[in-house]
Amino acid sequence: MASSSFHARKLGAAVSLLALVGPAAFAQAPDSTSDEDVIVVLSAPLQLNSDEMVGSVGVVSADQIERDLNGNIADTLDRLPGVNSTYFGPASGRPIVRGLGADRVRLLINGLGALDASSSSPDHAVSAEALGAQQIEVLRGPAAIAYGGGAVGGVVNVLDGRIPSERNEDQFDGFAYFGATSVDEGTQAAGRITADFNGLMIQFEGLKREGGNFDIPGFAETEALREEHHHEDEDHDEDEDHNDDHEGEHEEEEPAYGEVPDSDYTFETYSGAVSLVRDWGFVGLSVKETDAEYGLPGHDHAHEDEHGHEEGDEDHDEHDHEDEDHDEDHDEHGHEGEEAPRLVLDQTRIDLRGELNRDALFNRLRWSFAHAHYTHAELEEGEIGTLFRKNGFEGRIELAHDHGDNRQGALGLQVLTQDFSAEGEEAYIEPVTTQDWGAFVTERWDNGDWGVEGGLRVESRKLSGQRANRSFDTISGSASLFMRPDDAWFLAATLSRTERAPTDAEVFADGPHAATRAYERGNLDLDTEVAWSGEFTARFSGDRLTAEGNIFYADYDGFIGLFPTGEEEDGFDVFEYRQADTALYGFEALVTADLGAVRDWAIRGEAGLDYVHGDVDSGGNLPRIPPLSSNLALIAEHGIWSVRGEAHLVADQDETAAFETETDGYAMFNADVEITPFADHDVRVILGVRNITDEEGRVHTSFLKDQVPLPGRNFRIAVRTRF
Repeated sequence: MASSSFHARKLGAAVSLLALVGPAAFAQAPDSTSDEDVIVVLSAPLQLNSDEMVGSVGVVSADQIERDLNGNIADTLDRLPGVNSTYFGPASGRPIVRGLGADRVRLLINGLGALDASSSSPDHAVSAEALGAQQIEVLRGPAAIAYGGGAVGGVVNVLDGRIPSERNEDQFDGFAYFGATSVDEGTQAAGRITADFNGLMIQFEGLKREGGNFDIPGFAETEALREEHHHEDEDHDEDEDHNDDHEGEHEEEEPAYGEVPDSDYTFETYSGAVSLVRDWGFVGLSVKETDAEYGLPGHDHAHEDEHGHEEGDEDHDEHDHEDEDHDEDHDEHGHEGEEAPRLVLDQTRIDLRGELNRDALFNRLRWSFAHAHYTHAELEEGEIGTLFRKNGFEGRIELAHDHGDNRQGALGLQVLTQDFSAEGEEAYIEPVTTQDWGAFVTERWDNGDWGVEGGLRVESRKLSGQRANRSFDTISGSASLFMRPDDAWFLAATLSRTERAPTDAEVFADGPHAATRAYERGNLDLDTEVAWSGEFTARFSGDRLTAEGNIFYADYDGFIGLFPTGEEEDGFDVFEYRQADTALYGFEALVTADLGAVRDWAIRGEAGLDYVHGDVDSGGNLPRIPPLSSNLALIAEHGIWSVRGEAHLVADQDETAAFETETDGYAMFNADVEITPFADHDVRVILGVRNITDEEGRVHTSFLKDQVPLPGRNFRIAVRTRF
């Protein structure tokens, strides 16, 4: 493992390069202009380009998604500054934005919630797929105010294109994609075809991605955890020496090496849609079916094994199955034939969306409605151990005015109702019904050299459980001032006050939760969480350089978190949802520069850097806060070729909470080549390798960081064609 000083030097070099790229680019003569397309942010109620947003926004195009594709949606977005992953293996990962996750980051599909259970547990996979999306938008901080207190961290909106909103250039349009990865012997395939019958659009789409256990450069467990298990096994052997019946039966388990057991996965998505597209807008309906099955790497059976064993066996049972490779080692522990736990997910989702454009005071009306039936079964020995169900409906209506002058605005209404239940061994929450409604208004006045923008949202949440009913009313608002000192600069400052109501799990949880390795207790007395936050954004767009930097600070009154109680129940440490005053602050920076040409190759550089820190006023740090990280890339383009090399540098994280361990930093180097071989056909071939040096890396924001490292060296090939 590399030393702290070595990683500090690497990150120092990253910061230096970030600072030096700008002056180097300014030194170039302004003899070229950017040919990048204008990027319109569709998630925001106001129709703005990405460089006009008062808050921080990241937009990932379909081409970028295909080139950066890396398993689930969170891992695919990890190049964006300020975005991390909960990383529960390659199957399950939810985006973390500025150190916040779960219900503080809204994961949306075309502006509506995913209506799955991914926010309730890190081992619950997201029902949204990156591959095939037309665009993914990440709104950070105040840019997400229109989506309420539940988006205090940010919004990740997947614009999946599953309802056609525009007519085809030809009668038939579509794409096909096929890829393969070496680290898990995985394959990815996706396709879409859209038929245009004079504006009546019919579309079908399918996607499948699968992989086996993925390779790693060493042990799955950290050295400290292996030593802990070794000492536990020695203590167990000493306790059994006096018992002739057990003599020779126990052997120390060989820790997993070279691959992560139970990290295989299969995801399938199929959808069909019909829409009517006219000059006035569109209206369409889609039906999507998502099925998945995957293993649970690092799954802890401690609470399961305690039942049905003698009291004297408890110490052995608490670590008997931790991180087993579920192969011949089962026999050594007396569990011959036991199957690894698996998770099976199924969701059927129906969406109705439309947009009406007219020449009137309010000239744009958008509506979206979605209903989903979701089940999530955790299988033990092929039988359902725990079954999660969620039935939900969400709707959103936006009415906007924008007539090309210096003022635009929007108002809207959003409603949600969902029933969530868990049955079985890990039913850590009672059945709960959540009912939300919210209304918002946002206005912007732009006078050219300067302008102001403001937003207000009122919300109500009702939680109905078996033990109690709780209701919460919240008000959130933001105000921004922006200016343009000259054509190249955009500066904005925003002050926000955000209120977030507690979630069903935060109020009603009461049971063992293997994914978080905790016995979780909700709190019926929780109040709303209030955050005052400020953000400053600076953007520069020159002939050969673009740059953006964001500095943010948030002060939370009554931050809701899981805090240890010092108790133990069902073999787990007990954590209780409580409120504490906290502060969260940090920055993000991204620079892109045209570095000139070398032998007819156009060279471009990119440098990103992000940092976040969380303090609890009573003392200590917020848990699972991502460390300082940097992403550096060089891209060379010539004709049909585009070559990219990059370094992803992550610092040590030693600013930890009392109950979590420190995480070593790492450096991963990636490279890929993109080829567009045909002038008359839109075909792309991608050849790439991630983690070239086969480095061990662990994600500090993951509950499995000490059991499951990142994948080792991975070769990838992909072919995509559009027609």
